[in-house]
Amino acid sequence: MQLTELQMGLIALGVLGVGAVIGYNMWQERRHRRTAERALGDAQPDVLIDPLAAPVRRVEPTLDIDLGSSFGAGPDDAALTEPTVPAAADDTVVMPPPVRETPASAVPAADDGAGWCDERIEEQVVIEFENPVAATEFSAAWQDLTRAVDAALRLRGHDAQAGRWLVLTPDTAGMLGRVELAVQLADRRGPFSDASLSALAHALQAVADRFLAVVHFPDARQMLGRARELDQFAASVDVQIGLNLVAGDHAISGTKLRGLAEAQGFVLEGGQFHARDDAGVTHYTLVNQDAAQFAPETMKSLQTPGVTLLLDVPTVPDGARAFDRMVMVAEQLAHALGARVVDDNRQPLSPASLGVIRGKIAEFQTRMTQFGVAAGSPSSRRLFS
Repeated sequence: MQLTELQMGLIALGVLGVGAVIGYNMWQERRHRRTAERALGDAQPDVLIDPLAAPVRRVEPTLDIDLGSSFGAGPDDAALTEPTVPAAADDTVVMPPPVRETPASAVPAADDGAGWCDERIEEQVVIEFENPVAATEFSAAWQDLTRAVDAALRLRGHDAQAGRWLVLTPDTAGMLGRVELAVQLADRRGPFSDASLSALAHALQAVADRFLAVVHFPDARQMLGRARELDQFAASVDVQIGLNLVAGDHAISGTKLRGLAEAQGFVLEGGQFHARDDAGVTHYTLVNQDAAQFAPETMKSLQTPGVTLLLDVPTVPDGARAFDRMVMVAEQLAHALGARVVDDNRQPLSPASLGVIRGKIAEFQTRMTQFGVAAGSPSSRRLFS
């Protein structure tokens, strides 16, 4: 059968069409491969199959202090003399108002410039889109893709049309040409892990595929190494100081305790009483020694054998000063509640031991400043979250 010119032309067009489809698919495959290589680097190991390093067990410091005589017992202990607290005729105890404290040096928040990502505790990843992407579309996809990433992530996007940076939320409006991601390398759960790195890498690859984006990703081994080093340092200064108030002959009444705490400026929130400064930063907390947390609806019926004042050293600005204030409050509460101030071994605290603790707090916070993460700064509160 002889083919007509029309049939031959149709066959030729069909061959050309199939070839074009194959060529386009090959071009797309090479393009995505180059995108992945630019995003994640060449020949990165699979951290799920080939772990880069065994996890390091986090060991936090302790204070080994030789406790001396009873708390404020000596006549020369003027700094810790028991205050006079007048009592009302009923069960309510009137206490002097708190002294509101302001941090000695406030740490400024990062601006929209290069300081947005905290290089001491975070690693930056940059996503560049070939064509502007709606912020709402990106945010929805990002939230879905990063469900398996067990790490603190901060994002901001640059709206080229408006010429400004946007904090990305599900409701943020704008057209994004670039997104910057700050990956926190450690917190109190431990360092940024191999599994989180793999999950993040897969999420970024999906972003690159979906939005035709180029991802600038740091070296994986260096990133995990930095995370382990940061976690080791954080563990070395992660200290909480507690002053225990143990009830005397009678359990501590919740009603009386709440009145005393609020008179001292404490605010009940999240099961604890918080002593905050004018900037809203918690300096120390008052917690129940029993398993039950404090709650407004149960304070009237609460009877507890003791409470504890806690100072979280890495997250408090001017920790030595905050500790002095906490000691004074502990004395006042103990006097009003008929309780004793003791350490974790139920031993009385002497002025000498309190001085040692104060010095240790200053030492830990000096080390933090030298490392570049000042105690009480936004960076320290993120790191010790």
